[in-house]
Parts: sequence; structure tokens; C-alpha cells
Amino acid sequence: MHWLSRFPSSLKGTEYMHAARCDESPHPEKEQAASDWVAILKARAKELAPGGKFVCVNFCKDSNGYFLGQTDVGASMWDSFQSSWDKLKEQGLIDEEERLGVSFPNYYRRKEEFMDAFEDDEISAQLKVVSIEERVVRCPYRELYTSGKSNKTPREYAEWFTPTTKTWSHSTFKSALRSERNEEEKEKIMSQFWENYMSLVEKNPEVHGMDYVHAYIVVEKVE
Repeated sequence: MHWLSRFPSSLKGTEYMHAARCDESPHPEKEQAASDWVAILKARAKELAPGGKFVCVNFCKDSNGYFLGQTDVGASMWDSFQSSWDKLKEQGLIDEEERLGVSFPNYYRRKEEFMDAFEDDEISAQLKVVSIEERVVRCPYRELYTSGKSNKTPREYAEWFTPTTKTWSHSTFKSALRSERNEEEKEKIMSQFWENYMSLVEKNPEVHGMDYVHAYIVVEKVE
């Protein structure tokens, strides 16, 4: 539900790549996220029977400013992404437009942004918030590695951990590459990007992870 139904891509040409990294949320992504959340709640209101509950666990930006991969523990995953992507230009593989061409089509809402939707008359007449709270769940990969129980070398840890960040981000990074590049060339560049990231993790594995930051919301259909 943090992925947007439409892609404003307003961060192309900037150094940020994700809305959560901006001091102020970019308006296009913020508005699209708000519209999507209203649509989601209206759909759930139609499905639920009176007294039925909708439990939503969704990525958020919490009251401390923490969000997926960027908390008070370890290195920022987003800083690591940025430095690994920037290195592609240093390696002569991408140009400046491509370096600044990453704009993630998702948005981590704040608690108040989740709650704003319940000001909508149609939603408030049908749904009420039972509870909402924020929690940080530490990265299980990093926790296992730092406990000493994984028995992995730094390189093995890098190769084990990195794919969990790749599954959901690869296509967004790839979309920043010039359209005239063929598929083989794009994948070759992407392979080097992930190698850059793994090499970064390998140097100091105990600080690299992806903490989860979620809002836990319980909503009930009004009788």
C-alpha cells in the first residue's frame, strides 16, 4: 500500500531518489499517497460487515523520522544505495542524467497522514480507527550476523543480505537508465550496481541492514 497507483516521479533530477529522504514531502507523491489511501479505505468499507475489522501493517515514516532502512541503528540503506549508484558514474557506466534519474514510486506515510483520510465524510460515516501505533522491527539479517550465529564471512553476508533490498528496488533503479540502452547493457550496469553495494556491505557488514518501520492500524466498520 506504500506503492503508488500512479508515478509522479517528481524526484528525477534531484539528489533524493525517495520522498522519505526529503526534509519536506514532495507534493506530487504526498497527494498521490493520500488519494490512494482514501481509495483503499473506501474499498475496505464496502467489503466489511458491520463490526468487521481491517488490520493494516504498512511502512511509515515514524515520529522520530525513521523509515525503512534508515533508523538509529547502523548505516542508512538509502545512503548506501546512493553511494553505490553514484559510483556507476565514477566508473563511467552512467551519465549525470541517469545518476539523478531515480525516483521511487512509493511513499511512507506519517501517522497523521493515515489519520487525515478519516476526515473524509464518506469514510468517517463507515469506519472508525480502533488503534494506530508505530514500531521498528530490527533487520533479521543483521541481527543474526551480529549475534555470531550465521557463521558467514563478510562477503557471504553481503551476498545473503543484499537480495532482500534488490527484490523491490531493482526495476526502479533500472528505469533511470536511458531508454536507448538495450536490455543486455542495462542489466550489465545493474549487475555492477549490486556489486558496488555488496562491496560496501562487505567492508563493514555489522552496520548494514534494513530495519522495518511500520504503522499498525486497526480499523472497524461502524455498526
